[in-house]
This record gives sequence, C-alpha cells and structure tokens, in this order.
Amino acid sequence: MTNSKITINFKNLYKGTIIASGIFCLATSSNLAYAQQLPPANAKAGECYAKVLIPSVYQTAPTEVTVQPASTSVTEIPAEYIDVQKQVLVEEESFELEIVPAEYEVQQIKVLVQAERKVKKVIPAVFETVSEKVLVSPARVEWKKGRGPFEKINEATGEIMCLVEIPAEYTTIEKVVMKSPAQSIEEVIPAEYDLREKRVMKTPPQTVKKVIPAKYETITVREMVKPATYEEIMTPPKTQIIEKRQLVSKEAVEWREILCETNTTPEVVLELQQRLVNAGYSLGGAVPNGNFGPATQNAISKFQRDNNLPTGGLTISTLKVLGMRS
Repeated sequence: MTNSKITINFKNLYKGTIIASGIFCLATSSNLAYAQQLPPANAKAGECYAKVLIPSVYQTAPTEVTVQPASTSVTEIPAEYIDVQKQVLVEEESFELEIVPAEYEVQQIKVLVQAERKVKKVIPAVFETVSEKVLVSPARVEWKKGRGPFEKINEATGEIMCLVEIPAEYTTIEKVVMKSPAQSIEEVIPAEYDLREKRVMKTPPQTVKKVIPAKYETITVREMVKPATYEEIMTPPKTQIIEKRQLVSKEAVEWREILCETNTTPEVVLELQQRLVNAGYSLGGAVPNGNFGPATQNAISKFQRDNNLPTGGLTISTLKVLGMRS
C-alpha cells in the first residue's frame, strides 16, 4: 500500500455510537507523549487504529421451552333426581278484620245557649243649679278731694284731701254643682238554656278477627337421590424445541485497525463506494467519485449496523466483509 498524500475529507469518517478517543498511525518516531493510550504493541508501520464499538455477539441454540403448562381439569358427574308427589303450602293461614259499626241514639239534652254573666250598670252623677254671692272688690279707703271753700292753713298747701271708706262690692252668680257623683252597680244576668236533640253513641265500633285457613296443593317435585360428583384430570405440560438467541459476548470498545488519511488513496475510496452501491447502500443520490463525504460515511455506518460489525470507524473487518481485503 502506498503512503502518498491524498485530499480526502475524513472529517466524518469516525463518527458513530462511540467515537474513538484518538486515531493513531504507527510511525518510526520515538517521541511517544502518550504511551499509555497507544494501540496494540504488535501494530506495523503504516497501520492506523481507532477505538470502535464492538457490538454484542449472540448465538442461536436449540432450547426446550414450555408452551403450555401442566393443568388440571375437573369433570362434573351430574346429580341423579326422581319425581315425587308432595303437598306444599300454597297460601299460609291468615286473618282479616271485620269492623262492626257503632250504634247511636237520639237524646234530649239541655244545651247552654248563654252562660251566666255579670253586667256593670253606670248611674250618672246628679247636678243642680245654685246662686252664689261673689266678692267683686273688697272694702278699702281712698283719699279724695274735699268740698267747700279753700282754706289756707299755711303757706304749704291750699288744697283739702279727705280719706273716704269705700265698702266692698258683691255680685250674684249661678253655677251647676254635683249633687251626687256617678256610680256603677253590678247586675247578674242568669244563664240561658235550650233543649236540643243530640245523636249519642250507644255502643262504640268494634273489630272482629276472622281466620282464613291455609291452602295446600299436591305437586310433583324433583328430588335429588345422588349428589353431583367431580373428577380431576391431570394434563401434562407441552414443550417445544425452539432456536433461542443467547448472548456470547457483551458490547465493548476496542482498538481496531481502520482506514484513515495516512493509509488510503482515492482509488481505495472509489472501490469502497462501488462495493457499497453494489451491496444496495445508496450514497445519497451521488455516484462513486473517490471523495469521502457524509453520504459515504452514512452508507458505511448503515452497512456496519446491518452486518453486526464494529462501528465508530472504517475498520479493516468492514473492508473484508465488503470483499476488499483477504
């Protein structure tokens, strides 16, 4: 294989379920900064390795399985019956109540029409007219001018004043006065009665209990002479041999040799594309052209999943399945 420089875009070549932590190509340089991350020690110069997802491995083996478990069925043996004549109660003894109505008679009775009552009677007051002498003005004395010639007694006065007694004045009036005051007396009015006819119950109503005897009827009934029995039948289980898929190894991540920019050429990519198309995997409508792009990566990933191959890089095992390497 030629290690010439190629212009192939491997940007998406290693995208998968688990991406490798790094792609390593074995070189002759002794500068190994990450010795603990290197791929297998027996790798050769020019080989490239990547961590890829190794799918689980299953194998198919014949296995006996139970398709129907053991069961128990129960068979009923019917009961045996005979017909017999029996007298059965159709209607139980009962009773009914007969009502004897009350008896009445007409009697003359004294009925109170108006109860005894007391009535208060008012006697009005008695008035009379009397004459009464009423004082109009009491007796009094007054100064009045004197009569006769003027006598000049001294230089102080020349007028005569006389003190005169004026008798009391009276007038006569008539007024109404009460001779006797109003009063009330209580008068008893006796009770009033009337004779009337009244319907009086002579004997009260009664109930008489009348017994109705029970009724019987002779009928034919089925009588069990032997009860039903049951029989258990055991059915063994049914088994079947089937091909059962068993896990041989679990999914794992391992270093595997892959194609990368270091160890491939456009001719190899072109052959890879052609074989994918021949196997029925489309390149997204494009034709094989030697350029490794997303469509080629998608076809590789689908081919790996369909054939249970490691995913996460274009492994050598994938090329072998495609028939590109022996």
